[in-house]
Amino acid sequence: MMPPMADDTMRRKKDATIQAIIDAAGVLLTEKMGSAPHAREIAAKSGFSVGTIYNYFTSVGDVVSHLVLKRQTETMKRIEAIITAHSTDHPVETLCAQIVEALFTICSAIKPIVLRRAYNMAVSQAAKPELHDKVVERLVQPIHAAVSRDKTGTFRPFEDQELVMYLRGIVYLCRYPLLEGSLLFGTAEHQRIILNSMIRMMTHPEKGDGGHSTQTPAVQPSLR
Repeated sequence: MMPPMADDTMRRKKDATIQAIIDAAGVLLTEKMGSAPHAREIAAKSGFSVGTIYNYFTSVGDVVSHLVLKRQTETMKRIEAIITAHSTDHPVETLCAQIVEALFTICSAIKPIVLRRAYNMAVSQAAKPELHDKVVERLVQPIHAAVSRDKTGTFRPFEDQELVMYLRGIVYLCRYPLLEGSLLFGTAEHQRIILNSMIRMMTHPEKGDGGHSTQTPAVQPSLR
């Protein structure tokens, strides 16, 4: 049996290798404007052999899927931090505006064509494509916690499955214009649509028309 220290060293080496391959694929996708890189290009960029790549991934598409999933997870972590830091004295509209602004700021760092091609490749060739939909489930408990500590009475209470469904709907609204190649993607109008949808989703039904204003907070265009 391998000593614990040696086992830990091998695990760190494996993780570092996988990360280097994923990072290399990310650089190549940007350089090639989202066109699929070849395994030998990833090998050259990462410093590992083609054989090593296929030791850890089933295909180049699987590498891209891991890359996209990693970035989706990082985005969810950022959103989770925003939700966790939300003040109990601020209404749901404030939280929605912060989340949407963060989403569009993150997306603005990558060209739409790269995002579209990478996502299509990731989902169509992933070993476990369902993981790309499940990533939003990370936000369920933080949102429940925000609802429970809220002092404004503006948050809608959710059941877990209901909340997951709503979150996936928001993700779809973010993604749809991108995948369709629509000029709407990333514009101030797109941002406004997402924000209004999220506010309607998150706001307590009794606060929608009365008690508390649900006027959309002003947002600044963050893309193009």
